[in-house]
Amino acid sequence: MWRRLVGFICVTGFACLSACGARTGLEDPCTPTGEEQCDGLDNDCNGAVDDGVTPITCSTLACVTTVVCADGVMPACVPPEPSEETCNLIDDDCDGEIDEGFGFGPLGDVIALRTDEFDTGDCTSCSWAFGTTLAPVDGGHLALWELGVSGGSEQANLYGRRLDPLGNPAGPIELLRSDFVLNLVPMPASTPAPPRGFPVDTMLRVGSGDVPGVLFIDGTGTTTLASPTLGGSVQNVPRTVWTGSRFISAWEEEEQLRLAVLDANGVLERELEVDPLTRPVAITLSAYRDRVGILVTRFVAEPETREQWFMQLDALGNVLTPAHPIDVEYANWQRLIGTEQGWLHVRPNSFGEPSTRQPLDVTGEPLESATAFADGRSLTDSGTQDIFLPLPDQQEILTAWQSSDSAIMHVEFLDGRGDTKRGWSGPLPMVGSDQDYLADPHVALSNDRVLVIWHGGGADSEPNRVYVRAFGCVP
Repeated sequence: MWRRLVGFICVTGFACLSACGARTGLEDPCTPTGEEQCDGLDNDCNGAVDDGVTPITCSTLACVTTVVCADGVMPACVPPEPSEETCNLIDDDCDGEIDEGFGFGPLGDVIALRTDEFDTGDCTSCSWAFGTTLAPVDGGHLALWELGVSGGSEQANLYGRRLDPLGNPAGPIELLRSDFVLNLVPMPASTPAPPRGFPVDTMLRVGSGDVPGVLFIDGTGTTTLASPTLGGSVQNVPRTVWTGSRFISAWEEEEQLRLAVLDANGVLERELEVDPLTRPVAITLSAYRDRVGILVTRFVAEPETREQWFMQLDALGNVLTPAHPIDVEYANWQRLIGTEQGWLHVRPNSFGEPSTRQPLDVTGEPLESATAFADGRSLTDSGTQDIFLPLPDQQEILTAWQSSDSAIMHVEFLDGRGDTKRGWSGPLPMVGSDQDYLADPHVALSNDRVLVIWHGGGADSEPNRVYVRAFGCVP
């Protein structure tokens, strides 16, 4: 039976429907009582409880606290009390500055990212992690490393682990790719980054051959590989840099220097026609502010000597300074580092002998003679225990290295001459037999903080560890 009430249509024995279609049951309709309050009620009758209640904010100087309505209760807003400033990413003393007044140093303890993972069978060296690298991703960084590949018993071996901005693990160790990666090398790179993501120079095992390529890591942590670039075997790894618009790759083939330009996807665009440089024995590249420097060491048989030749390209791979000899002394694993004035040549030396640095102008000509570092440091000639990262916007060089005669780790900011502006030195972690060895270090900036990743050494039969540590409080 139908019956009509004012404003309602009802069926006997059933609930009433309001004229606008809202189901009310047998209760009275909601009656608005005013603006929404933090009381657990639907004051404005919009079907939502405590929605749109304005948060309350209170402060002490520059320290601000905000409280919001929860479960019908607005918490009391208590402004923070200023305290002594500490190195913790917080404005403890409420003066508007964070971590001021501190020297550069660790923000926390060393974090072990990897101790062991997966079964590598009878291949003892396959349990070792190499090529530790950091790639920026959304929310932090992706730590990368590759495990050894043993001849015919190849296995997928590129692994990674997500980190937050201070290096804390934000996920488990993951197998990233099924390719057989032989080597990961941090790539000197200018901004902006290529569209496919952060680039890493890599060497792959394809069939029975070793071919170079470019590994890309995008913001989601997804990895892709470019088509293998030109080059030779793993003993002649091409050095590749990213200029902000192109990849420049240099290598030795049939006792000749060869250069190639790759597009932003890592695909060959063209080979460069350069004056032939025969018998190159060492090739070093660096990128800085839309220019690429290439330092080539040539072997001369009569009389037996090594010559240093330099050339400069622009960001598109066009020759700016043709190859010519320069008065720079050769050493194994020499470094060419971009600076505002031009370049800095860092020359490691024999064990126990001080290393030298020598500023060069943009054409490669020495600006002054080579001198030892002020602290007399001796970098190793293995090329695996230090890294130099140019920071063009800051006109500085970020470096991490280990003293050749002790288990001391150094993280420093250098100027264009190689003098230390600020830094920290301290012991490496001593957790096990492999913890006194800083190998394959890589550095990255994260919100004015520095992350350093490296792996330890030890016996082949024991998995080594991968570590990361955060530094900061830069005055």
